[in-house]
Amino acid sequence: MSTKVGEPAGRELKTIVEWDSRRASAKRLDQTPRNLDQSAAPPVYSRRRSVGKRPSTDEVASVVRQMSILVRAGVPLVESLQGLAEQTRSQALKASLEQMAADVSHGMALSDAFARQAKVFPALAAEMSRIAEAGGSLAETLGRLAAYLENSAEISRKVKSALAYPIVVLAISVVTVLAMVTFILPRFMKLFSQMGAKLPWTTKMLMGVSHAVLADWYWFLGAVALGYYLGRRYLRSERGRSTVDALLLRLPLIGEIVHKIVLSRAIATMATLLASGVPMVKTLETSAAAADNHVVEQALLKAKQDVAEGTTTSQALRSAGVFPPLILQMVASGEKTGELPSMLEYVCSLYARETDAKVKALTSVIEPVMIVVLGFVVGFIAISIIVPIYSLVGGVK
Repeated sequence: MSTKVGEPAGRELKTIVEWDSRRASAKRLDQTPRNLDQSAAPPVYSRRRSVGKRPSTDEVASVVRQMSILVRAGVPLVESLQGLAEQTRSQALKASLEQMAADVSHGMALSDAFARQAKVFPALAAEMSRIAEAGGSLAETLGRLAAYLENSAEISRKVKSALAYPIVVLAISVVTVLAMVTFILPRFMKLFSQMGAKLPWTTKMLMGVSHAVLADWYWFLGAVALGYYLGRRYLRSERGRSTVDALLLRLPLIGEIVHKIVLSRAIATMATLLASGVPMVKTLETSAAAADNHVVEQALLKAKQDVAEGTTTSQALRSAGVFPPLILQMVASGEKTGELPSMLEYVCSLYARETDAKVKALTSVIEPVMIVVLGFVVGFIAISIIVPIYSLVGGVK
């Protein structure tokens, strides 16, 4: 929105304000709506949709790291953004960087440019940049942000690698069962019915499954599609997300790992923001969004409200009820000594080591269990086919 604001001397001061309405612009400029003249905003401030697939955390971390190096080397910010946009492979990240370069070149602050690209860059990018613009070192702040993103990507990579093996084994089991009941078992069914073989209960059960899949396959696919749709819709709802996140924290074996990963993510965000000079209330709000768990998110938002009302951070986190004694002790100690960011960084490094060890231990347990499960599935199908064949052979003799 373009606005014209009258001055006492009779001159008109024309400026560009990015707001949704005349009333919002008037409030921003402390003018009345009748003194505002609307016109189209320049193209650079038009909101653009992200193009292509959302970039990974590794890609965003790499861009922020390179941006930090370029800024430290004295390369102008607009030139840095344009150069990074040219070399990135992600179309969504490329579009975001190009838009940021255009925004900054027309006078927008980097923090606001980051905020406009919230689908690509995390919320703490805008908060940290805003503090750096107020008097900090932008290169150092971007380096700290890059380190945070790299650590987050490393944790995600370890978890994905731990889950890769069981997921592959489960997929192989499903494909094996479907291939057996749709292609192999029907051929043996004809043979068994012609020869009048005596079938055990395992074979009868597989034959029933095979008949259901082949005769009513459209119902089967419809049930799968409906289940996927309803499950996805439930997980996206507030109630579904809260229920699933709470369940993940209480699951045996993996619940403790999920809890440490979530807390590590939230504490790392707090440490990064506090080290950059972001106020505690805003830090707790941003950390709640970064936790990616509804239970911890609500706990941090409650702590934010308590801190805003005058409660100390350690007391606010203690009343939230989801933080272990180690974190509470470190926060209390950091408040007394004035070294809260470094205390939180120590907790993050400790949790990272513990999480890594627990993920490796869980992987070592899951691998033999999945092998046994796969062997049981294949053996069950093989016995269901072989036993009737042996009975036929015995009958011929």
